[in-house]
Amino acid sequence: MTLRLGAVLACLVCAGGSALAQGAGTLSPGARGFTWTRGNHTFELRNRSRDWTVAEAATIKAALDKLPDVLLDYATQLGVTQLRRDDRPRKSLSLKTNGLATTVVEAKWISFGDVLFQRPASRIYQTVTHELGHVAQYGLTGRSAFVALLEVRLRGTRGFSELSWSSNLFNGLRRHNGFVSAYARTNHREDFAESVEFYWIHPAELLRVNPAKFQFMRDVVFKQVASPTSSQDPTHRAINPVLPVIQSLGDQKDDPFSLVRIRGQYFMAFKDGGRNRVEYRGKKALTLPISRATIYSWVPWLSKGSAPITVETPDGTSTPHPFEVTKPWWKLW
Repeated sequence: MTLRLGAVLACLVCAGGSALAQGAGTLSPGARGFTWTRGNHTFELRNRSRDWTVAEAATIKAALDKLPDVLLDYATQLGVTQLRRDDRPRKSLSLKTNGLATTVVEAKWISFGDVLFQRPASRIYQTVTHELGHVAQYGLTGRSAFVALLEVRLRGTRGFSELSWSSNLFNGLRRHNGFVSAYARTNHREDFAESVEFYWIHPAELLRVNPAKFQFMRDVVFKQVASPTSSQDPTHRAINPVLPVIQSLGDQKDDPFSLVRIRGQYFMAFKDGGRNRVEYRGKKALTLPISRATIYSWVPWLSKGSAPITVETPDGTSTPHPFEVTKPWWKLW
């Protein structure tokens, strides 16, 4: 893996010249906000429930200046070129969540909220890249914005979504690993946008976490364009791999065939493509997955005594959790 990573990174450096389709754009003030222009790309920074300040517009300009034309092309093609300044980015959608930003591709705008501009410039850059990553996913369909929205929501993105998702409609996971962030596990659309963000800002981290997603971003989304070091941030780190974790049991000891509740993290839910294998003292138990945090299992037929429980998923096996099998009340010998 070290040799492979080094070779790919060397190629990225060599390909840096292919990323010349980027650079400083022009930011111009207007009656309703600002306009950023570079080549055939124009983004309108539109005042909405908040007015863009000069400092805020400058941070958006700095972010757009670092992004390549190949990514901005998707927004231009779909007409998603209005960058709104709102107090809450989801306010117009009647949602109360106070997020950083949101993209509504069928309405052709991206909204940025107050919370975002309380963060450092590096976070604003990441958010701009992430939101344009959403637009890129719709743009890959080659359809109109509304049709692209339906296609992506229902079918996902062929070649990408199936890498980690067993169900696009129900957000079924194949495993918990292979994601750059916990937020990427939300659904295949956030996974896509987070992968776009990491490919451009810290490609080595995407390569480390999921080589297949790195390859898709490089070949399909960015069309072999690599980010120069001036567009990268080596401090932007992806999450580390996880294993299933047993945190508590409904019963610390019980008879064979009794029902035991197992609570923890990184289990596979009933809607997921991956499966849980629960074992007591190495013997497989019948299980009922409730969620990614709760499993019910029936104690298998075992002689009394210590029977540590483990949970195995496609991500690996948990640390054993203590459990004791007791003698059934009805057993007289």
